[in-house]
Amino acid sequence: MKSTILIRSKSLMGGFRRLLLLAFLLFGGLANAQHKTEFVFYDGAPLNIMKIMQSNTKAVFDVINDSYYSKRSGLQLSSGNRLTSDAIGRLQALWSSSSFYCIKTDVLQTVLKMPNEKGWQVRNIPVFFKEGDSDEDKYQDIVIEFTPSGVISDVYIAIPLHQYESVMKMGATVTDLRRRQLILGFVEDFRTAYNRKDINYLNQVFSRDALIITGKALKSSGDGLPTTVKTVQNKEQYMANLRRAFANNKYINIKFSEIEVTQPYEKDYVYCVTLVQDWNSSTYSDKGYLFLIIDFRNEVEPQIWVRAWDPYDTPARDRTDESEFVI
Repeated sequence: MKSTILIRSKSLMGGFRRLLLLAFLLFGGLANAQHKTEFVFYDGAPLNIMKIMQSNTKAVFDVINDSYYSKRSGLQLSSGNRLTSDAIGRLQALWSSSSFYCIKTDVLQTVLKMPNEKGWQVRNIPVFFKEGDSDEDKYQDIVIEFTPSGVISDVYIAIPLHQYESVMKMGATVTDLRRRQLILGFVEDFRTAYNRKDINYLNQVFSRDALIITGKALKSSGDGLPTTVKTVQNKEQYMANLRRAFANNKYINIKFSEIEVTQPYEKDYVYCVTLVQDWNSSTYSDKGYLFLIIDFRNEVEPQIWVRAWDPYDTPARDRTDESEFVI
């Protein structure tokens, strides 16, 4: 009788193990299926082009999500009819600094037409970025740009939707509206260049004679308010410092917020951008006000004339603004 009981218990254990294995395979398959994201784009572009965009985006995110959960060190993407070679390079550079994935199973977004017949844009695709060894993934929205035929041409991190809409609503004319769209796209790409440690891109967007100003807050002065001491660098000095920062940090994650766009000068192609910058990296973090003067005479290749940074606790009276420059 005892031996019979033992045999039955072994049989039950074997069945239990098989059930566990079956459950693992089933739920493992379901978990994996959850990371296959479907994309549905609507409005803004011809139906046949949107179908191509959807297919290309899904194929790329299949690779991205699988690479993230398989903990691969790089993205295996090949150029062809889905991505341009430039888009592959930028995606791989961004992944190398901070891997990311899309947790949603369905993404539904409208298509925007880009200025200057550059193609199409889809905004606010939700992703989570991994920062170094942290257990907490950081939520961000990304933007995908497409060629007129639907091939992915660029991917970068978006500014928050409410801020994007707020800046766009300030456009007084059709020309200004179009240029604001260009400005915000440029600012987003500029911000993402730091995340992907793209020194070549940053070297191109700063004018040869760019003025770089950094600030440091000192102890309070006689009136109880802190005083900011500003240091001026030329482009060569700034780029050298930036190369060292890129080399010394495993990851860099920059966020922009409170963005304001103004056109205070007589020349209508010169715009000022003021925003709050949060810099987080593996070795250093800070928060401050960033001020940019950007020349949009060449809308394809805008140039930054001035980049100035002030600590977040800098009094408003001491922050760098357009009143300090004559254009």
